[in-house]
Amino acid sequence: MNLFCSISYGQHRTISTDNPKLSALDKQVDKYVTQYYQDKRSVGVSIGIVKGGNIYFYNYGETQAGNKLRPDKNTIYEIGSTTKSFTGILLGQAITDHKIGLDNDIRDYLKGEFPNLVYQGTPITIRNLASHTSRITRIFPNMWERPEYDSLNPLKNYNKALLYQGLHKMQMDTLPGKKYAYSNMAVALLGTILEDAYGKDYFTLIQKYILTPLQMDNTMIRIDALPARRIAHPHDENRKPVPMWDIFYVPAMGALRSTTTDMVKYIIANNNEANAAIKLSHQRIFGTDEDGMGLNWFLHRTPTGHRVLEHSGGTGGSRSSLECFPELKTGFVILTNSLANRNQLEKDLASLLSK
Repeated sequence: MNLFCSISYGQHRTISTDNPKLSALDKQVDKYVTQYYQDKRSVGVSIGIVKGGNIYFYNYGETQAGNKLRPDKNTIYEIGSTTKSFTGILLGQAITDHKIGLDNDIRDYLKGEFPNLVYQGTPITIRNLASHTSRITRIFPNMWERPEYDSLNPLKNYNKALLYQGLHKMQMDTLPGKKYAYSNMAVALLGTILEDAYGKDYFTLIQKYILTPLQMDNTMIRIDALPARRIAHPHDENRKPVPMWDIFYVPAMGALRSTTTDMVKYIIANNNEANAAIKLSHQRIFGTDEDGMGLNWFLHRTPTGHRVLEHSGGTGGSRSSLECFPELKTGFVILTNSLANRNQLEKDLASLLSK
């Protein structure tokens, strides 16, 4: 489908879309996106939906403000922390391969001495890293204390050496495994442990165990060779282009870029629990079924009691949302290249697809 339509939002903005607005689903999605575009920060948005054995794609806006080029299902967006769900599946693979033990002390996998990574005799475990209960701080101060720190690209050149330097300086404040506190650094560390366990870099592992089997050919970290027209350029609060974040050296926390075409394949694989590693990543390791954690997956229940697997992401100028409903064989992904608030759009799509 290659329709080119324009729809007006508010008094001054006209937004391009390929939504034909023919079916009930088309019209509901358009209604929700209309509300999303009331946020003046919005630029482009691509949505992929899995429902009733069918796949639907909807695209709106521009790949860069003012360029009049609408995104499509093959446009590359930053997915930010949604990357962490891939890291969870990779951890599931490592557990299945007996490379890593879920309840092992993380110091078993670290080089050097880390006497600071224990509290009252209780060490941090791999489980704690994957459930955000490790007490490792969200971001180490040595990320922004560097002379070369760039607020527009904060993790550029932040490498493993700096990660471990920050880890050495960290002080535990309470028992690990007791309190949830989201931590980018914990997942970055988990990624380095996985790399060491296999002796291969993160993307090689993701490609081998996830991307190639699922035929996700347009999910990548480095996009330097791609033409600009394929990329959804991120934007700041004023709809001005900003750099994509370069998280090349600690990628497990949020380095992947992807398309809605690839992400619907990911939804289907997770809904079907396509292999042992994916299934293991969905098992609850902290909290409750209504509000818990799998291996880097957030676990919930719909009002009617169906399982929800979800993760979202945000960088300096992009946002992503992913929700899977395995028992209903439905799900959706939202990819945007702006800081516009997509929370209501998430809720509306979740309500629509989980009925």
